[in-house]
Formats: sequence, structure tokens, C-alpha cells
Amino acid sequence: MNQGAKIVSESIIGNDFRTVFVVGKAYTVYPPTIYKLSGAISNLSGIQDADNLKEVLLSLGESKSYSKALSWLITGDESLSEELAEGTYEENVNALDEALSMIDSKVFLKAVSLARNVSLLAAKPRL
Repeated sequence: MNQGAKIVSESIIGNDFRTVFVVGKAYTVYPPTIYKLSGAISNLSGIQDADNLKEVLLSLGESKSYSKALSWLITGDESLSEELAEGTYEENVNALDEALSMIDSKVFLKAVSLARNVSLLAAKPRL
């Protein structure tokens, strides 16, 4: 079965989710919507370019941005960020990596690049 058919069939039967663990608690993450992805990206705007998604996530260093971004992907807001911040740096990065693996990393990297470009346009006055 090709990858596209697998994604569609998993979506139809409700099997298109991932379970991530932070501080010993399980959280269910469904494929991110544009809204959730935008919220997560807004917290990860300081990331640098890298070869793969894991390196991109690690480029922020230890930060509360990871727990905020993960909260966006789980609930669509920052309501879980303080609870998730109790987890280790590695737990949050691994959970984010797992959650974002449900979308093509090229799409995620392009979205981050576009968000960075938009922020530069908003910050620089036109002459």
C-alpha cells in the first residue's frame, strides 16, 4: 500500500494520531491543522535552518518555547504549556518531533521560513 493510501485509510478509521509522553503523562496529538501549526510556529520563530526537523528543533536551545509549541499542537492553545514545561528538554523536543512527523518536514520548514519572512516584513519599515 502506498503512503497516500495509508494516510487516507488511517484518517477514515480514526487511527491518525500519535501518543507522546511528557513527565510520564500521555498526550494524544492529532495531525495539526493550519491553526494549530501557526500557533506552534509562532513559538518556534527563533529556530535556525538545519538539515532535518530534529536539528531545527534543537537549534533553539533549552527554552519554554517547546512546551508552548507542543501545547498548541495538542490543544490548539497554550493551556498545557506550564504542565508540559515540567518535562525535560529532551521530552519536549522528542514530543514535538513526533507530533510534527505527521506532516512532511519540508512543509514545516517552508512554513517556518515564511513566518520568518513575514516577521521581517512587519518589522522593517518600507522606504
